[in-house]
Amino acid sequence: MIYVKDCILDAEKNEAFQLVQSQGLSIDERKDLTIGVYDDSKLIATGSLDENVIKMIAVDPSRQGENLTSIVVQALIDKLNQRHITKYFVFTKPEYISIFQSLHFFLIIQTETMALFENASYTIKERLNDLKKSLKLERGTIASIVMNCNPVTKGHLYLIEKCASQQDNVIIFLVEENRSVFPFEVRMKLLKKATRHLRNVHILPSTPYIISAATFPTYFIKEASEASRIFMDLDIRIFKQYFMEIFNIDFRYVGTEPLDPMTRQYNETMHRILKDQWISIDRLAKEHHIVSASLVRRLAKDKKFRLLKPFIPGVTYRYLISKKGRQLFKS
Repeated sequence: MIYVKDCILDAEKNEAFQLVQSQGLSIDERKDLTIGVYDDSKLIATGSLDENVIKMIAVDPSRQGENLTSIVVQALIDKLNQRHITKYFVFTKPEYISIFQSLHFFLIIQTETMALFENASYTIKERLNDLKKSLKLERGTIASIVMNCNPVTKGHLYLIEKCASQQDNVIIFLVEENRSVFPFEVRMKLLKKATRHLRNVHILPSTPYIISAATFPTYFIKEASEASRIFMDLDIRIFKQYFMEIFNIDFRYVGTEPLDPMTRQYNETMHRILKDQWISIDRLAKEHHIVSASLVRRLAKDKKFRLLKPFIPGVTYRYLISKKGRQLFKS
């Protein structure tokens, strides 16, 4: 008898992961649920969830052609529905594209090593076109910056002001994924206040399609690895294919990265893919330090507010010394 169950015991999880590896797939540590499809007591298929991302689907080679992938996917979708999650994504290998298309998933992007799908509810094109309707741009060039702003620093402002002085319109895509010290709502509020003197700057949420659990899950743990290089390529190709086309973006601006190897590699990957549509600006330095959000967070955690003041705009400083700002670093 074939049935589906959660893999709870370590032995069950290990068996599932062995099946995944036997199919030439890597084990991703970022997962919060693994299920198995069993025939009596024999594991014949498995799949996992990482929040709203379906991944690590594998089927016993001796049981191919029995519609087991569909059983795994539907079981995981049932789990997502129980969590009231209506938007979800699937990572798979390129050779399995036809299977997921037959299951009515929409292919977002395909690289040499990976394919990313989404369910048909409110697709990337629909989401981005809706965001575009909210913009009122001037005639002329359109540049973009993708920022996390965790929190907003004078370094961020320096890059934005440089971009705004060189281009007619600037669209900032603020990373929407809530995996940073500062919640998205706080980062958005601070960035809007810090840039309100710049009339040609427009701020939009990045959506789940830039630097998110779906497109670049290793970004938030700053993990420089082969997996990170694959996700960088995926993330930037999505930006080029969809964001640049839908928003008519001419250039993407970045700040040089002398400190963080992974971000530096991301910039290099971006340069390779975007070529002359990529513009790099030297990072701002103050008090013999490169201005960075990580430096600001470190000083705020140590309550060294006098030392961090030169690195941040007034709106960020006022938030950091407030009760809500201090509360972020108590844990």
